[in-house]
Amino acid sequence: MRWFEFLKRQILVGHVSQIPVRIDFRWFFVFFLMASITASNLYSSRLIENPLTAFLFGAATTLVLFASIFLHEYAHAFAARLEGVDVLEIVLHPFGGLARFRHEPDTPRAEFRIAIAGPAASFLLALVFVGLMAAAGALELKILATLAFFLALWNFLLAVFNMFPGYPLDGGRVLRAYLWRRGTDLNEATLLTGRFGKIIAVSLIVFGVAIILFSTEGVFTGFWTILVGLFLYDAARGIIKQVNEFENLSVEEAMQLPVTVEPESDVLRFVDQVLPLYRRTVFLVAEKKQFYGVLMLEDLKKLPREDWSKTKIRHVMRPVAPEYFVETTALLSEAKILMRENGIGALGIINRRGELVGFLQRGRLRKRN
Repeated sequence: MRWFEFLKRQILVGHVSQIPVRIDFRWFFVFFLMASITASNLYSSRLIENPLTAFLFGAATTLVLFASIFLHEYAHAFAARLEGVDVLEIVLHPFGGLARFRHEPDTPRAEFRIAIAGPAASFLLALVFVGLMAAAGALELKILATLAFFLALWNFLLAVFNMFPGYPLDGGRVLRAYLWRRGTDLNEATLLTGRFGKIIAVSLIVFGVAIILFSTEGVFTGFWTILVGLFLYDAARGIIKQVNEFENLSVEEAMQLPVTVEPESDVLRFVDQVLPLYRRTVFLVAEKKQFYGVLMLEDLKKLPREDWSKTKIRHVMRPVAPEYFVETTALLSEAKILMRENGIGALGIINRRGELVGFLQRGRLRKRN
């Protein structure tokens, strides 16, 4: 199997906006295959009578096709940067592409915007190629009109297929953002959309087998559909496994450093100096690692603005209670249940000496690096 592992190796082809762009060796096989199929269609339809010329047109069309896939992924990366998410790389593989991020988005809104950017880019590209097809048709350039139609159809299908509601497809991420927005924990939403992804993958595999069995001319289409289904199934299975492993971590392995507010500080200083720096709805009240309570933004809304400068944090905080903290050795799965039931959706993390050392909030759970 060493040769298969070799084919999965990636090579760096360049940087776009300082983002590394990589392809794996399997891409070259797919490129040659798709270029040959396109050339065969051009030659058999007698649009081009020279086989070499047909292959050159096929190769050029395939390059534009993969450029479209790259723009789809770059749209994800561009949106991610706008939302403050670092982009590690863009990878083109035989079944499409992937934009990899350093961490998950911080909010459902950011998740939605990043997810929808790719299909939106593909829809726009489909419209561009439709316009090019119309222009080529008006000029009676049959070859260009045919190829533009193919590229328009491909980008349209790419956008539609990616909107299927199963992770890791973009539609799965849109659904995940919706569930997250409705209050579902991010990991629970990921598990659900991952299961939908497996259902979609199995459906593709069954559909591909049916094409092979009942269509003598659709063997390649059926075979390719099965491969895409297997790829999606493996990706969905991988994300489900990753989330399940995450659930068995201790809170110490997933906690964030706490952003604390001193109990004797006034509300005005908090609003002016602390709140603008952190996208949180829950803040821990502590001094010298002693946990005193929880400050909720929804509680501050009840306080008149003119009282901010003369009101201490300790007067508006919720005093510490057993359901507001766990020890570092607690399991993350147990902490999630407590966060769901304690009314604040967050927890302080204390060590064996009773010192505040960490923070957890629903929807923002990730393993510490």
